[in-house]
Amino acid sequence: MDHVFLAQGPVPVMVERFLGSWFRRWPELRCASGEDDSDGVFSPWAPGLEGASADTGSLLIARDEEMEANWDRSGYVLDERDEGPLALHYVPAGWQSLPMVPQKDPYGHVGFRYEPYDITVVGAGLYLFTLITPDDSAFTRAAVDTLLLSFSSTALRR
Repeated sequence: MDHVFLAQGPVPVMVERFLGSWFRRWPELRCASGEDDSDGVFSPWAPGLEGASADTGSLLIARDEEMEANWDRSGYVLDERDEGPLALHYVPAGWQSLPMVPQKDPYGHVGFRYEPYDITVVGAGLYLFTLITPDDSAFTRAAVDTLLLSFSSTALRR
């Protein structure tokens, strides 16, 4: 499943926070560059190791060597622990503004029927993040929630 997010902030900080959260869950966390021209070699990740050094990149994320090995055979599937591999891709938004139609009321009104209408997102320093996960599950929802927390403004303060 692809989950696409629009976020603002320093990419290295957001990626570090995301990986740090997963490291607490997966102490044997392993990462590899997901870039097409990379060698795709996984290595252990630890807090403080640079996860993202550029504004554009891709990371493949596995719990341990076993998940890494099974990824090639099985792809994005949940294992016997109901966990699966993740991939995170990020690029700067290549536009100054983006027209869209929100599916929910952007003002959060309660008690009124919402009729979707056009809005335009405008901002500087915006990035598109794509989180690839196994099918919808509690694990996938935890990965999405963790990434969203990594984007929050309070999470960006060091």
